[in-house]
Amino acid sequence: MLKRIRAIFQIILLVIISIATSVCQTNNKTTALWLFDEQIGFYPSHVLEDFSDNNIPLVLGLGGQIVEGKFGNSLDPINQERISLPKGEEEFGLKKMSIPAGRTIEPLSWHNAKFAAFMTSGENHLRKEIGFRKPTTTKLNLGDFDWTVDFWFYPYRKTFEEGVLFEIGTGPRGENNYITSISLEHDLTNFKLVNYASDNIIRLQTNLSMNEWQHVAFVYDSRSNSLSHFINGKKLSTVQNIRLKELDIGDEDYMSIGRDCKWQKQFQGKIDELRFTEGMLYNSNFIPSQSLSPYTNITQKDSLIKGPILLAENRNNTFDIGSRKHLFIDNLLIEKCESIKFVVNPPRKGEVVISDIEGQFRKHLTVVEDEKGKIRIYNSAEKDYLEVFISDDGINFTRPNLGNQIKGNNNYCILEPVGGLGNPFIDPNSEGEGKWKYITGYHSRGTYLYTSPDGFVWKRMKLALIPFRNGTQSCTFYDDQRQLYVSYHRTGIHHTPGLATERASVVTQTNNLLSPIIYKPLSQSEYINIDKKERIRDPLPWWLDNGPLTPGDWGKEFPVKFKPDVEDPIGTDLYITKAIKYPWAPDTYFAFPIVYFHYYNDGPITRHELENPKRERGSGPIETQIAVSRNGLDWNRFYRPAYVGIGKHENYDMKTAYIAQGMIKRGNEIWQYYFGEPHYHSAHIKYDDKRAVFRLIQRIDGFISIDSPYSTEAIIITKPLLFKGNRLMINIDTEATGYAQIGFLDTNNNPIRGFEIDNCVYINGDFIETEVEWIRTSDGNSNYEHDNYENLEAFNNIITSSDVSSLEGKEVKIIFRMKGSKLYAMQFKNKLD
Repeated sequence: MLKRIRAIFQIILLVIISIATSVCQTNNKTTALWLFDEQIGFYPSHVLEDFSDNNIPLVLGLGGQIVEGKFGNSLDPINQERISLPKGEEEFGLKKMSIPAGRTIEPLSWHNAKFAAFMTSGENHLRKEIGFRKPTTTKLNLGDFDWTVDFWFYPYRKTFEEGVLFEIGTGPRGENNYITSISLEHDLTNFKLVNYASDNIIRLQTNLSMNEWQHVAFVYDSRSNSLSHFINGKKLSTVQNIRLKELDIGDEDYMSIGRDCKWQKQFQGKIDELRFTEGMLYNSNFIPSQSLSPYTNITQKDSLIKGPILLAENRNNTFDIGSRKHLFIDNLLIEKCESIKFVVNPPRKGEVVISDIEGQFRKHLTVVEDEKGKIRIYNSAEKDYLEVFISDDGINFTRPNLGNQIKGNNNYCILEPVGGLGNPFIDPNSEGEGKWKYITGYHSRGTYLYTSPDGFVWKRMKLALIPFRNGTQSCTFYDDQRQLYVSYHRTGIHHTPGLATERASVVTQTNNLLSPIIYKPLSQSEYINIDKKERIRDPLPWWLDNGPLTPGDWGKEFPVKFKPDVEDPIGTDLYITKAIKYPWAPDTYFAFPIVYFHYYNDGPITRHELENPKRERGSGPIETQIAVSRNGLDWNRFYRPAYVGIGKHENYDMKTAYIAQGMIKRGNEIWQYYFGEPHYHSAHIKYDDKRAVFRLIQRIDGFISIDSPYSTEAIIITKPLLFKGNRLMINIDTEATGYAQIGFLDTNNNPIRGFEIDNCVYINGDFIETEVEWIRTSDGNSNYEHDNYENLEAFNNIITSSDVSSLEGKEVKIIFRMKGSKLYAMQFKNKLD
């Protein structure tokens, strides 16, 4: 009984201590928190995220791996798989560097990038685009202020030399001893803090257990000049009367985690949730907290919005179309046809809606209808920040005052360098803070998720959704029929026969945007095997592409779904997909690829001549085409006519046409928008004052049509169908002298009495939605003589009917006979007489 009372007392005491510690923490500020929760198999040069508010990223090197951790994953300073390095440029780390005069350390390149995790202000011969912080200007630069360093540690190896937890130096790297570091002696008996600025080397006795996760903490009290060391919440040692000092700010300062600045002194185990704090988190024994991963109030509905099963997944001979609208964009439902063509119907060009464009304007627009019915256009402008325009009528757009003024404009909603590399959208599966989503590039680090309650105030999720960096707009939509979020991202891994970059797109899919999308890492040998089958660019593996301090572009880790076809002129590529799921009919997906015709590298010199600066053009023109799909993955692209081509528009002579992501429905019209420039891509002469955004007007469901010739009647017979409804409605345009007739057949292709095609009342005119009718005599007989109407009284015996309810739920085929007409869509509906 006494033992039990003592146990209860100890638990209460620990809780009191924990609460007291929590109170102590209220004024503390997290300087940096690296969770190391990136996926296992994470590539070198890719970004290790800081989960504090200070945004202090690291990159992974050849001397570190992401492995299983205490909470999620962790950093282990062990070597990556050895690879053979191709020759390449200095900027991308592929050239082995000579030691500069006056230095003793070889500059960083892929040939020596054996760090585990690293940041630096030096190594400026390399590409560095992720926004490294200067560590000596932050509170990572430990000195005479209250601070805490804590982490979870799994020691599992002993070494012949000490292992470095972290090292911060003023730089140049390895050229002096101006450092602050914490290391663990080779026999795991003592930690050592080195602080050059105060000329202190401090040893702290420890008590670590091999092959176990332990919480390790160091706390400095600047008032008592003492440094304490804790293991699993228990204070093991304290050193008194030491006064630390921050390092001077260095032009080439750096921080290395898991190894020293020469990539030696490998730490003896796995590191999880490494945190630097300004303030004393612990002043007595404590219970180590669980994971420090920040709580998010962004949630997703337990059950995703679900649409009907895709017709494309039908495995039977009969298609149950129910009452769904069917757009004639392909032959999915067609069993037999004669003399028809699937034809692109370019939109009508409307007016200029935005013309006061000054300075940077990224041209990759998104159009969205918000909850109040207003139309928004998003774009990235100055500093690659995201701006928004708003309109009530879709024609007159204004800049809302969001209080974030950049160069005189207050319509900026994200003050981070996102580059317009995504498309804001309303997520039907989320509410509150996560109602709006935006998947975009950020600071050339990777692809991230932003969330917002209103599309104006955005917050970035700290951990990248996918760690590959974006070169242009990612296009995302939610597919209710497959219950997946689908995103298309541009890759530059392919090359043309002339060795120019050949842009294409890869696709990612997930049912949860709040968790990173996991990829299967590809080895160098796997990339080399791919290179034997496809034209892909060096270096291989592709993550080498931007050097050891900047992540690689999208590679072959995800399926490529948009790339040039054999019909495309050599040296043509697909810049962006602009893929969406059509909101107003199931089973219908459209993409509007931005197609770029390069003047250089490929083709004959007579083509290259067009890039001659004397001609005042540039690298080539750009148009928008259209592609269709029944599942959002397998696409059929229409090459001509261009959906939005170059040429005259509102007194502008456009040489590039970038359609916006998204579309708006108003009545029987679909509105789209595009950004046009009167100069070429990479222009030798620019006319920035004539850049503009234009409205486009499309017939509802009218993107693609089945066209019948004027000279002969075309026939279409569908596959067997089941439908629900009592009326057949069609969207069709016959012009004045065209016509169509429609009938029903049984599964043996015999006419069904009362619905014979010959008895169908001619469809003649331009209709968004018109009922199909059949004529019968007053006695109900449909086998009347067609040529016996010699006077008006003959019509008295004729009645018409559009009621098809007698066929509902039965297997039937539909037969169309058309001449000089465009057929867009059909739908069965229930309609009261």
